[in-house]
Amino acid sequence: MAEFQNAKKWWETSDDLVMPLPLTEEGIRNLPSESLTEEFVDQTIRNLYPGLNLPQNVNITAIPIIPGITLFSYIRFFNANPKEDGVDIYINGKKIATNLLYRNFTEYFKTFPGYYRVAVFPTGKKKNPICVNYMNLIGYRIYTAAITSAGEGGGCLEMINDNRRLLKKNQSYIRFVQLSENAPRLDVYLDNRLIISDLNYREVSRYMAVEPGMHSLILRDYLSGLSVLEDPDITLKGGKAYTVYIVGDMTDRVGLQVIIPLEGVTYLTF
Repeated sequence: MAEFQNAKKWWETSDDLVMPLPLTEEGIRNLPSESLTEEFVDQTIRNLYPGLNLPQNVNITAIPIIPGITLFSYIRFFNANPKEDGVDIYINGKKIATNLLYRNFTEYFKTFPGYYRVAVFPTGKKKNPICVNYMNLIGYRIYTAAITSAGEGGGCLEMINDNRRLLKKNQSYIRFVQLSENAPRLDVYLDNRLIISDLNYREVSRYMAVEPGMHSLILRDYLSGLSVLEDPDITLKGGKAYTVYIVGDMTDRVGLQVIIPLEGVTYLTF
């Protein structure tokens, strides 16, 4: 084990990771359907990585991390469903998030290319999932997986690719994602200037560069022009990227809200 400890900075292990190791395409097809909350080990994936002289009775997979060569990505999960106060998330049967509250994010988790089954349950439950989705992740990406209301086919996971572009220190970068199921189509005004027209449910805008500092935001009904949300105090810092997530229930007294987290490109490394 001493050799392993000395080389630790160049390796990750399956015990270090919150996300499970991926499955192969065959492995994902062979996942047992009777349980969504028991981890399945795909030996084909484990065989891709050496044990680094670990004892035979230690069930740990060692994964070499070589900057610029090792394929991996990052993913975080976002509870954007106003009908679910808190959710537990199981990936390939492994619980990776407990009681993820509405409007909250997990941290970004390191993950490797391959196939994953995502099962979302109300907090504390292991039966009758809110939804079950499948995702195939590729390397060198930053993902946000938003949990929304279940759509046609029962899916509730909206996969969003986060920014990987070079960030200039004298500019801020911003985009908009509409995740409110019953909101009208929206026009987006920044500093009283129309920047996006007819933003619909589950649509993701392009990034735009703006001056760092304080900005005002207004969302208007595309058809009527009536304001449905105003936020006069949005602060954007130079050299950073943001996504404005539009969430909420128009029939609720709270109505629409915007969540504006800092994106991982600002601080994650590959």
